[in-house]
Amino acid sequence: MGRLNSALAERDKEVRTLAQWLRGLRERSGLTYSQMAHKTAGFTQPVSLATLSRADEGRTVPTWPVTEAYTRACGGSVRTAERLWLRADANRPGRRTGKRLPGPPPAPGAGRALRYVTERSELLLAMRRLRLRAGSPSLRELETRAVRAAVSHLPRSTLHGVLAGERDCTERVLVEFVRACGAGPAEEAEWIAALHRTRTAPPPDIRRQLADAHAEIHRLRHALDHRPSPALPDAPRCAVED
Repeated sequence: MGRLNSALAERDKEVRTLAQWLRGLRERSGLTYSQMAHKTAGFTQPVSLATLSRADEGRTVPTWPVTEAYTRACGGSVRTAERLWLRADANRPGRRTGKRLPGPPPAPGAGRALRYVTERSELLLAMRRLRLRAGSPSLRELETRAVRAAVSHLPRSTLHGVLAGERDCTERVLVEFVRACGAGPAEEAEWIAALHRTRTAPPPDIRRQLADAHAEIHRLRHALDHRPSPALPDAPRCAVED
């Protein structure tokens, strides 16, 4: 019972910390929920007034898109929001806990969220989340776990650059990273597929331009389909000779 109460307290603490940080952002920005919702209308994923107001109540963990939109609308640090959200999400109800066996801790499956990763930033978020769920091992520990034949296949300097978003993640680094975090062969395939999608998908700004272009084409087609038919010119009159 004592362990359960301790786990619940830790979970509530992380959720409250995130909620308090979000409320502080809104108070400093001076924005109302309505104004925030209006600002998110220009984001990739707009968020409603009701959803924003629930995000900082501290009862549940809001989704990451909602947390990010809330933070951006108030002009806060997305990196700080990500760190707080990862900790709160890792402790939310439904997470299984138990005794760990020697070696790398078991990691959860890639899940549905990983299947929808299409951008580099989303992949980095998933990697940081996986590391957190694996017990937040240090870069040195991850480097040690990837040692084979006295050589590490996951140098901590390389991994640091990848997780910081300063260098691209290669397939080899990604595979070594997820293995060091306890992922199995089935999950490796999911991670590799996600990495490939980030390389083939157009950047967000290009996608927005394409969406605008498609909308303009649709508007022009609609205008052409509904334009009035041009009036036919009167037939020329032939002069009749007497």
